Amino acid sequence: MDKSMEKIDIVKLLIYLLIFIVITLFMVLSVIVPNVKEYRASKVVYRKALVHKMRVDNILGDRNVEFSNLNSENRRAITSFMHKFSTDNFTKYASKFFTQVSLVKVGKKAHKKEFVEYELRVSSSLRSPTNFYLFLEGLNRYENIIQADFPILMESNLSRISSAFTIKVYDINSTK
Repeated sequence: MDKSMEKIDIVKLLIYLLIFIVITLFMVLSVIVPNVKEYRASKVVYRKALVHKMRVDNILGDRNVEFSNLNSENRRAITSFMHKFSTDNFTKYASKFFTQVSLVKVGKKAHKKEFVEYELRVSSSLRSPTNFYLFLEGLNRYENIIQADFPILMESNLSRISSAFTIKVYDINSTK
């Protein structure tokens, strides 16, 4: 028969068990409980950050949709900045509307530092004023951003109308 159980002192066993439970509770209270408080505080901060992130993501999504809409609506204006202005090409284009075209460069100005503005003086001769208006409408479809400026001087000779006006050509500032 096994007599090993008779030698065990129950009181000592209960004292050791009580000491083990006290040490375990002390460890739980000193290590785990402060971490639970820290976890709860971190969880609150995380939820606030998540809500803020979701708002920012929504705004970013709206801005991306708005950007793509503006990009598609203004595709011609954006691509027109990719073309360098050529006086030869412009003279060929203007000769479709005018019988004689001459360009004189007036100046080059910095326009709000993002764009460079070239002023060109155009002298031309045409047969009817409708060609001039067709030319102005055609500037909207030209490969560069061009603005016809006032004053527009038109003088009529017997068979021809001579005109003189200033155009501004906008180009992206390449120094930035």
